[in-house]
Amino acid sequence: MNIIGRIRGASPRRKVAVAGAALALIMVPSASAWAGVEYATRTTDCNTHVAGPGNALTVMAGPNMQFEVWGNSVDLANTTSGFRFTGPSGMTASVVTRHSGSHNSSRGCGFVGSAVVQITTPGTLTSTASASVSFQMPLGDFSSLALSIVPFPALNQATWTTNGSLSPSNLACIIKTGSISTINQDAKLVIHLPPGASQDQSTCTSNVLNVKVVPALFPIVDVSPSFKYTVTGLPSFLTETQSPPALTPLTFTFNVSAVRALTTTSNSTITIQNPIATNRTTTLTLQVVPTAGQGFSQVATANPASTNAGNPIDFTVHLSAPASATETITWRMTQAACFRQAVPEAPYSAGSPFQLFKVPAGVTTASIRVLSTNGGGCTNKLAPTAHIFEAWIGNVRIDPQVTTVTNGPTYTKTTISLLAP
Repeated sequence: MNIIGRIRGASPRRKVAVAGAALALIMVPSASAWAGVEYATRTTDCNTHVAGPGNALTVMAGPNMQFEVWGNSVDLANTTSGFRFTGPSGMTASVVTRHSGSHNSSRGCGFVGSAVVQITTPGTLTSTASASVSFQMPLGDFSSLALSIVPFPALNQATWTTNGSLSPSNLACIIKTGSISTINQDAKLVIHLPPGASQDQSTCTSNVLNVKVVPALFPIVDVSPSFKYTVTGLPSFLTETQSPPALTPLTFTFNVSAVRALTTTSNSTITIQNPIATNRTTTLTLQVVPTAGQGFSQVATANPASTNAGNPIDFTVHLSAPASATETITWRMTQAACFRQAVPEAPYSAGSPFQLFKVPAGVTTASIRVLSTNGGGCTNKLAPTAHIFEAWIGNVRIDPQVTTVTNGPTYTKTTISLLAP
């Protein structure tokens, strides 16, 4: 009341001064009237708010990561003196462009100013780091947005398999009677080419393997880069392609003719590296072995593949090299009593566990003919009965180990179906 009384008793000039001061206080805008940082978005989507003053913007580590900060007067801040970045040593940030409210309205982003910020942090960061960007408001105070810089996760060990199986192809037309397998917890792929691979001129389209590189616990972040893994150490017959983002599979394509032309074993260590987080790597190994010596260049075939019991059947085998003068094939029908000899060139005794076939010298293709029979268990009136033909390179009477092989270039098999006459 004393103050009021003094004012009332003041001279007219004093009254005007006091009134002017009161009006000035009324006209001073509050801090909120000048707004400041309201939210942040990705540069590709101005309508999805990914962070604001109450929650930090998460940014993956790496160079030149950009995001947009929005708020009244944010676009008015001087890009040098009116912008601050706070963060660990080795990190930098700058304003690369500003947009007024009217410009953003024309973009369909609302009538509010914005600034695009670019931040560069070490790609090899190993732990999350805190940082912030601040913009100076017209009254001189700074409005801030908190940042969380997230490191790239380590890479899991890449494998040649998906859930324990080769996917999507096992390179069937390259492998043929050779073999393909994985070892070292599927991190190493071993390919044994079939005998005669270097002479093989057949068309081959099964020449692709896909490998998915999976980061361990890949974090969900607001701003992340799109990149492809760097792949080094490829042998000359192998190429790799991929498309960003980096979680898509890596496609390894084999040059078929170059693989078939191998004369010595090829050993390769393939390194897959995150090009931003260069400390994040995983490796695969690949071994391709050309098989020397005699073998089957193709799987045996039966002609006909299905027939009435009592008819002859030709089993054709294909050798990788011309037969020597002593080339012998050991073979058998798994249900021996259902077949008998058809020609002298292919001796057959149902009582013998294995049969021997002398391959004519110099040939690469030969046919073993047998005559089917209609004995007990050989046919069924309700459905065709399947029978298996098996063949091995070598003479079982000289080397009993020949018939212990059940896969690889020195072994082949096929099936035929017998129908009840």
